[in-house]
Amino acid sequence: MSATIAAIANLKGGVGKSTTTLMLADGLAYYYGADVLVVDLAPQANSSQMLLTDRGLQMAFEQGKGVHHLVKQFAENEPPNIANLILPNAVTLEELRRAEERDERMGWISILPAHTQLRLTEMELEEKLYTKGMAPSRLASYLAGHMEKALEPLANLYDVILIDTPPYLSPLARAGLSIANQYVTPTLADSVSIWGTKQFSDWIIGNVTPHLASNNFVVITRFRNTKYARTAETELKEIYLKDRTFGPTIPESVQALNAMDRADLDSYDTLRGKYGRLRGDVKRLSESFVKFLASKSNGAPPKMVRD
Repeated sequence: MSATIAAIANLKGGVGKSTTTLMLADGLAYYYGADVLVVDLAPQANSSQMLLTDRGLQMAFEQGKGVHHLVKQFAENEPPNIANLILPNAVTLEELRRAEERDERMGWISILPAHTQLRLTEMELEEKLYTKGMAPSRLASYLAGHMEKALEPLANLYDVILIDTPPYLSPLARAGLSIANQYVTPTLADSVSIWGTKQFSDWIIGNVTPHLASNNFVVITRFRNTKYARTAETELKEIYLKDRTFGPTIPESVQALNAMDRADLDSYDTLRGKYGRLRGDVKRLSESFVKFLASKSNGAPPKMVRD
């Protein structure tokens, strides 16, 4: 596949995985003209809700869109038709619309949404395959193979595929991690989050790739500028994860938290235009991530279209 596939993951919940996913998608689309696909593998469906709103997410589910229906196709051993399950241009950012009017290169964000039914569907698949003689331990590799085939037709349609994962290692989450070629790890600057991040790192190294360090982009989120947080930040960078690439530290922001509670389809865009600091964080994060990708061997980053 030619698209960069980045899994946004950590075993610690509440570290900002979904917010980081959307900030990356937003920045890559707006500043770099990248076409981005968000694949939401978390039953909490936070990324999906932020992009689509509760009402839009339920409508997508009723229309047969999303990962839930993709897993059902896997269960029925049907040829996956992932293009029909994606909501294209889920976010029509105001700035991108203006760029289109000026005939500038622009990027779009599409989403393969999750739903709260996803975990139940996954368990039903596990039970069905077990009755056919498949050991539960093989389910993750089964799903990974099917997901890889499903995403293949999209490899030349998107520049970046961002996989938002849950804070636990379900078979579907493990499948998403195994097909990724880059790993974005959001974390907080506190001892519990450091422990969760280290556990996640050890699991990836032992079960997915021993070369995690060279493919791991770490983002400290919701940072409070206290002595305790600064000490934890230093420990992360100089002791526990000293061989990783760190993105910018994202300060705690009421605006970022408000982005988790979107009221309408354009509210995330409205938020970006209204609050300068959040917009600046989006730009710094995407710039740092593109430099990280450019240092890899999987191709040049998308071309920047505006400052």
